[in-house]
Amino acid sequence: MKSTPPLFTLALTLVTATAGVAITSPARAKPRAGDAFVQLPSAEMKWEEFYPGGPLESFVVGSKEAKHGPTGFFIKFKPGFDSGWHIHESEYAGVILAGTILETNKGSDAPKPLGPGSYYMQPKTVHKTECTAAAECLLWIFEEGKFSFTPTTEDGKPLPRPAPAAKKDAK
Repeated sequence: MKSTPPLFTLALTLVTATAGVAITSPARAKPRAGDAFVQLPSAEMKWEEFYPGGPLESFVVGSKEAKHGPTGFFIKFKPGFDSGWHIHESEYAGVILAGTILETNKGSDAPKPLGPGSYYMQPKTVHKTECTAAAECLLWIFEEGKFSFTPTTEDGKPLPRPAPAAKKDAK
């Protein structure tokens, strides 16, 4: 009897758990009628800059402005991106879909390169996220809590937030 590959089991668990939250959560990117089946082709995703020149995000569950969680979103990093030290109000899980990510926590061991199919759980601690220079990175992020991002020093002292992206006029 063949056993289920561990990566497949992890991916199935993450998708099932995230889908359950997305279906039952009152905080959604777009309101839905009842329990309608939802499909969102990648070509229809709405991408916005997190801050000028920063990563691109596409929220599926919740939003950057939501007062409560959960939040689930895709995020793209340019090759060579470095978030700098920062912290979030809640822990989150990340799944790498493309590229290679390095997650560094203050005081932890050296980061392991995380390529497509890799998973990490980021606790509420000072850390930084880097996308290696080889290719653009694409991740799926899920937080039980509301979205938050506080730039800090390596020692955790808050820094000024990056300026928000300018809203584009729809014409």
